[in-house]
Parts: sequence; structure tokens; C-alpha cells
Amino acid sequence: MYFGDYFTAGIYGGSQKTAYNTANSENSYLHLGYGGPFLGLSQKSGKFRYTASAFVGMGTFKNLHIESQDGTELTDADWYRSATVVYSPVLSLDYALTKRLYVTAQTICLMGKFNSKSFYNPTFQLGILFSR
Repeated sequence: MYFGDYFTAGIYGGSQKTAYNTANSENSYLHLGYGGPFLGLSQKSGKFRYTASAFVGMGTFKNLHIESQDGTELTDADWYRSATVVYSPVLSLDYALTKRLYVTAQTICLMGKFNSKSFYNPTFQLGILFSR
């Protein structure tokens, strides 16, 4: 939501998943789901809206680490699940196609800790926004 001419606030969330290879498997993966509030500044100029905001919320890591498998049978694998605090700057550029329909380009860099190690996940996203 936008407040006044320059402020924005709302709820932000999503998920990121990546696969990785181990010595004896190509099916290991790491998944992060996250959500929480964001606050920021926004400026509208013609059909464009520029926004810089910050997000902080809870997230959950799910990690299937496969050391060995035989076909579809996992012979040596570990399943990890861990809650974490996730935070990120959010930069976006919106373009109004109509009064109620926008296309958006957004960049974020999710950060936090997993298994006592810091992580960061820079992401570029394209999307469609619907406005009332």
C-alpha cells in the first residue's frame, strides 16, 4: 500500500529453491520460504513508480542433502529444517500499463543465517501488479 506521496508498507514473501550436485547424486536441494512486513519510500513520476524499501520476517530452510542414491532409492541422505530471520533491501521500478495494471522489475538480496553460517541470495524478478 502507498501512503501519502512517498511512503509504502505491506506484507512481502516468497520462496527460493536451488538444486545442487553431490558426489553421488544430482537431486539435493535447498529451499527457503519467507514472509513478513516491509516499509519503504516511493516516488511516482508519470507512468513510473520508483520504490526503495526494507523487508524483515521469518523464514524456513528445507534442505535435502543426498550423499548416495540407487535409482530413486535414497541410500544415504539427510533432511534439515530450520527457522531463521530473513531480511532484505527491496528496489523496484513499476510501469503503469493502465490505471489498475502495472509491470514491475524488482531486485532483492535475501540475507540471514542457516546452520550458523551467513547466507545471501541476490534475486531479480519481473512481475505484474494489480491495483485497486
